[in-house]
Amino acid sequence: MKALFIHTRTNEVMGHVSAWESVYGPCAKLAFDHTGIRNDHLLLEAACDTQPSVIFYIGACKALGNPRPDTLIELRSMARLVNLVSDAADRPWHPVLAGYRSRGCFDLQVSIDGGREYIDHATLTPVDTRYFEGPEVERDIRCGFSGSVGRWNNRSEIVNALEWFGGLTVRRRELKQGEGYADHAAFMRRCRMILNVSYTGSQQAHHIKGRVLEAGWAGACLLEMEGSPIGEWVPANKNLPTDCYFTYRDPREAAVMIRDLSDYEIMTAASNLSRHVRQQYSPAKIYGGILEKLGLVVPAVAA
Repeated sequence: MKALFIHTRTNEVMGHVSAWESVYGPCAKLAFDHTGIRNDHLLLEAACDTQPSVIFYIGACKALGNPRPDTLIELRSMARLVNLVSDAADRPWHPVLAGYRSRGCFDLQVSIDGGREYIDHATLTPVDTRYFEGPEVERDIRCGFSGSVGRWNNRSEIVNALEWFGGLTVRRRELKQGEGYADHAAFMRRCRMILNVSYTGSQQAHHIKGRVLEAGWAGACLLEMEGSPIGEWVPANKNLPTDCYFTYRDPREAAVMIRDLSDYEIMTAASNLSRHVRQQYSPAKIYGGILEKLGLVVPAVAA
């Protein structure tokens, strides 16, 4: 299956590409600067040179450097074209997705954050599981958070408060110059619990972050925000709160959980989440489901 990824140069994007390559092998890639000068001819040339069966487009919500709709339509005439959207649950994306749909820009609009508005296929973030493999490591971090914290927003308010008084160990991606995804995964594998903040980029809604599945692949217990749509994607037995994850209302409640959850509760939730993620959300299943929606033959791989 020959694939071409046309994508922005944002941090998370290469993880989606790497997850594809972990299953189907090397693919063609073309990064464009969504904040710079539009160079649509380069996208068309890449598709012409590559002759792919499928093109995955990962763009920004609104940006001067995004390709024109006419360019997307031309790409669609050359191969099956998928709009892969990480923030489909975020409200600013909805008119953009509606516009793409009305123009017929894509064969399939796919959310990887669980969002369903103007989406043809909803799934979760594909993860390159190779980064979470290898010998067991010491889980010397009781509860950790790895990612961008930002300055002052809803996410930073929660993360900073828990770092200051709640026993949270924070790895700030913006301060880790020169470190990559391998370092992020290595940190998560050291965590017994992983905190997630489920706000979308605009802070106007909640969605399923890639960190949710990463926690499962890392074998850690997940502390997730109340209000997250996680219950639609990671089933939990309401009579057994240690089933797959724990939810917190605010930093105070999260701090109590970090302090008071027993080893048994942590290990049970971590094991159940890990099992569920491995069964339902391998990169082979996520990308295979997209290919099936496109009507393409899915290469035989181990799930």
